[in-house]
Amino acid sequence: MEAKIEKIKNDTISVLYHGKKIEINVTKELSIDENIIDSQLKNQPSNYAFLSMLRDSYIYKRDKLEREKDLIYSEIWLFYKASDSKINNDTVLNKVISNKKYQSILERYQKVVDKTNKLISICKAYESRERILQTLSANLRKQQ
Repeated sequence: MEAKIEKIKNDTISVLYHGKKIEINVTKELSIDENIIDSQLKNQPSNYAFLSMLRDSYIYKRDKLEREKDLIYSEIWLFYKASDSKINNDTVLNKVISNKKYQSILERYQKVVDKTNKLISICKAYESRERILQTLSANLRKQQ
């Protein structure tokens, strides 16, 4: 999936997808209008499916970057440890953490983790909305 989140701000997600900018107003899509519950149940927002695919793509990116980050950490750790066998582990740890290569991958990883967590939360909100709509619809049918 060739999609990239440009920004997640307030209640809007901006996504660049195959060269086109897509903006999704999550607050508007997740709102529930009690007067049209049945039609809202039938017309679940199509953006949910898109956001779910985007979420899965970002989960994959996050996991891949985590493996890459761990590998770079190990390589740098071994480099410092092999260069001076008398160096203690705390010093090696500090050298690894301050290494520019490690800092770069860590920053990229943290940005992807942040976007992934937001997408996971947004998708959970869509799922909660669906359950609430089903409950409200069932309660209305019982009242009739």
